Amino acid sequence: MEIGSSPKQPTDIGSSTSSPRLPHKPNSTFSELRLQEKMNSRKPFSPKMEIGSSSKQPEDIGSSRSVDAESGSSSKQPTDIGSSRSRVAEIGSLDLNEPRLGQTITDPDTKDTYLLNLEIGSFSNGHCPVYRAKFFKYFYDVGKSLPYGYVTLKIINMNLHDHELHLIRTQSHTRITYRQNPNIIRCKKTFMAANLFCISLPYMSEGSLRSILSTRPEKKLPENFIPVVLREVLVGLRDELHIFYTPTLHKSLNAGDIFIDIHSYTKEMWIKLAFEVSAYDSEPPNCNGEEASSFLNPKSISIWGAAPEVFESENEDNRGAKSDIWLLGITALELVYGTLPVKNRTDLNYIINKIREKKKFPKSLEKMMNKRDTKLKKVMDFVKRKKRVFSREFEETVLACLRENPDDRPTADELLKTPFFSDIERFKQFVLN
Repeated sequence: MEIGSSPKQPTDIGSSTSSPRLPHKPNSTFSELRLQEKMNSRKPFSPKMEIGSSSKQPEDIGSSRSVDAESGSSSKQPTDIGSSRSRVAEIGSLDLNEPRLGQTITDPDTKDTYLLNLEIGSFSNGHCPVYRAKFFKYFYDVGKSLPYGYVTLKIINMNLHDHELHLIRTQSHTRITYRQNPNIIRCKKTFMAANLFCISLPYMSEGSLRSILSTRPEKKLPENFIPVVLREVLVGLRDELHIFYTPTLHKSLNAGDIFIDIHSYTKEMWIKLAFEVSAYDSEPPNCNGEEASSFLNPKSISIWGAAPEVFESENEDNRGAKSDIWLLGITALELVYGTLPVKNRTDLNYIINKIREKKKFPKSLEKMMNKRDTKLKKVMDFVKRKKRVFSREFEETVLACLRENPDDRPTADELLKTPFFSDIERFKQFVLN
């Protein structure tokens, strides 16, 4: 069961048992609305009218005049977007209708409402916001909206971000196998309200693993917790993406796509993998600190750290399920070292070739890179590598993922059968503390 919801869930989008339902298109195109605006320009339009506002607040939602205590109180009623009574305001203010905290967005098809009470991230290079929203489900039999927990709401201004809109609509059709308790974060539903295209996702309370590590002094994950995390990622790949004759590929697997959710009452923990439509940046813009500014951006690690068959070719046909396994190995390196001190692909290749050659991982990649061009390099390497820093099981698992030939890399199922993958209770305490 997803966190913050009752046993009855909204329709799941993207599963193999149900085709994704995209919201209807507006009756009028943007150009037609602009023309109508000009034709009605002689009619009075009150500047005091709030964009998308309704004269009547949704039932049970407007009972409190403050936004959540967590997002700050306000004596002003939240703006309602998507209400059928606010069509005139929408026509006159299409470009200005931007989401903001305290705003209520209504799904015009279901009358479900979403109160934006905390900004938790962004996507499309920071151009589109992501909010935690209080979800109020409308029940027609009683004629009122009732609280239904929290959801994550990704929002696109359709007037400003046409490319992002097209991409999201395409991604919502990606084939994912349905499971009762999925390890891949699914899209709950999509809908349009005024000029906003909204994507509702399960709420993941702790954010991404990269955002969690960004708050820790060393910005890295203890080795004994890494198999706990990667096991859940591998289950998602094995059971939901890589199971088809032509497997669905993740393509961008990294620490920023691994999300953690801990139930506020039961303290049960879920580790899930964001994929395409459910992916977003939950970490701050400079999550790795100023000292990492000279290194390649970890948010683009799936591009500059891609498998050789992908990085060295523009042909997408070269990409396969084993390319995702390579990215799993790169993710393991990022987790155990915190930051990969690479300024270009040559630096990354040097690190990978070095650990392949020695079959032992150094304590610090940065020190290894600094000694690359010094005369004492070989002597220092020899002295330091007499004692293992990490377990043999961890090193062998990562090296198997980073084999040059994709045919030599293990599958997700083969990796899960190794004695490397546990210790979930201690990992939960690490996240909470």
